[in-house]
Amino acid sequence: MRTKISAACVAFLVFAASGTLQGRDIDLDAVYIDTGSDLYRRLLEKKLEAYQKAGAQLIDRDVIFAWWNDGFTILYVKELRGTNIFYAHDRNRRRSREIARVGGTLTAIRSSLGGRYVFIKRLVKRGNNVPRGETLMLDLRSKRQVRLAPAGPFIDFSLSPGGDTILYETKDGILEYAPDGGRRTIVARRSEYSEITRGGDPVIARFSPNRKKILFVSGSGGSYRARLKARGQSRDIAGITSASELFWLDNDRIVFRRGGAGSYTVETFNASTGRFAVLHGGSLNTNICYSPVPGMLSFLYQQMIHFYDVRSGERTVAGIEGEDVDFSPDGNRFISLYLGRLFCTGTVTLRKRRPEIAAVTHDIANLYKKVLDSGREFSNDYSPEYVRKKISAYGKFAR
Repeated sequence: MRTKISAACVAFLVFAASGTLQGRDIDLDAVYIDTGSDLYRRLLEKKLEAYQKAGAQLIDRDVIFAWWNDGFTILYVKELRGTNIFYAHDRNRRRSREIARVGGTLTAIRSSLGGRYVFIKRLVKRGNNVPRGETLMLDLRSKRQVRLAPAGPFIDFSLSPGGDTILYETKDGILEYAPDGGRRTIVARRSEYSEITRGGDPVIARFSPNRKKILFVSGSGGSYRARLKARGQSRDIAGITSASELFWLDNDRIVFRRGGAGSYTVETFNASTGRFAVLHGGSLNTNICYSPVPGMLSFLYQQMIHFYDVRSGERTVAGIEGEDVDFSPDGNRFISLYLGRLFCTGTVTLRKRRPEIAAVTHDIANLYKKVLDSGREFSNDYSPEYVRKKISAYGKFAR
């Protein structure tokens, strides 16, 4: 998750565009339900109550990006009159402090696993010119900001498996840049992926954790071409519809988003067996996120948060809505964004309080039923179908 085609699909077009803008959580209720209605207000109140029942801690409001820097520190960004303010939140002391400021409109952020570097995509307007894309590296230790070569408005780079180097395309191929020492190395020549390129679309390369496999992805607007290279052989992977919702889960499995607006699927592909597997399908949006240290995958089904433990295969439905989920290194806590609010929730508490959360989700399902029965709060032609999807999702959790 740009042009209004019809009332029935306007929100899904927004979602398709916003899929690249990680951190900009969207209130779909506001798109499909009259925001001036009492039922809309009560829905928001109940969803915030679900966080309360889950024992979540509210860290701050008006947050656009957030991630774990280490087991005790959460970093997040707030946008204030054209300036993006970076904060560090001490989880033990429950205090936040400002650490840096960055201009422009931020569209995506990636943080190194070591926690020192933050790689930022932003739109910057200089003079009377149309805003253009930039890639900025922020050194959190020295507070130094460095502009890097990729100039697209959205994600056109990846981080290495170690997380402290950045990979992006140049005229010679995929370059790996190490901020520590400034080393630059071409890790893949253009001839290795030229068959998937088209027009001016950037090519993004992603190494498997052991760096023995590399996935090249190129495209835009929900249509991507992908080629996997391993052991001197290559094969194309069809069906990828997001360059940002794409991760290596281990040295064999890739997780990605398939499908179109309003009916997305979370799938995995095994590079060793060549087999695809569906984790979940038919979702309004997926917002796939992966926390590699604890091995925890998260995605959305009708905007409700789902977890998948990559190591054990265990699946969990959180019973709360939110986006951009990120797990702490030990996997015991996760952060999420809901309507600009940044929450931190403990996984053990979440499981213990499932009955209390289920009682709230039962109330939410009933509120959606009232919206459906009334019909007066609908905002567009797709509203009834949207509300039915929400009733089904919340009803399943409440049972």
